[in-house]
Amino acid sequence: MAHALLAILSLVGLVVVSLACTPEQDVAPGSPAAQATDVRRTAVAEVQRIIANHATSTPLPEPTSTPVPTCPNALWWTEARSHVGEVRTVQGAVVATRPAAGGGTLLELGQPYPDPTGVAVVLSSPDAAGFAGKTVCASGRIELAEGRPTLRAASAAAITLVS
Repeated sequence: MAHALLAILSLVGLVVVSLACTPEQDVAPGSPAAQATDVRRTAVAEVQRIIANHATSTPLPEPTSTPVPTCPNALWWTEARSHVGEVRTVQGAVVATRPAAGGGTLLELGQPYPDPTGVAVVLSSPDAAGFAGKTVCASGRIELAEGRPTLRAASAAAITLVS
């Protein structure tokens, strides 16, 4: 019985192999079988294009110019880190104010603490209520304190209100 079952399985295997190895028959152009083949070929070509990573480039936007600060010889608060150790005028929006050590006031330009990209302006006077939400120009020596640019203004006269 085992020999008969083995012979039947061998015969079925030979039939399957012979059917799989027969050459494709000619398909009439425009027939559903030809259309299905075209769709498959198109899909395979698209997959191969994606795998090959021939992506189309995305056009880059045109660069926009940065406006010049309104105060004479000033630089923007974003550039202060590049001028550590220099006496410069820095322009920026006051995003926060808070008391500083020794009775002074701390103005945050650009980004509030603890963001290291913002600029801290230290005033010796305690009154800075008029600067909150305004754009100012502050003059003084730029130093790094707590990892961020810090400008020490000698007096309130070193701060100019822009808007």
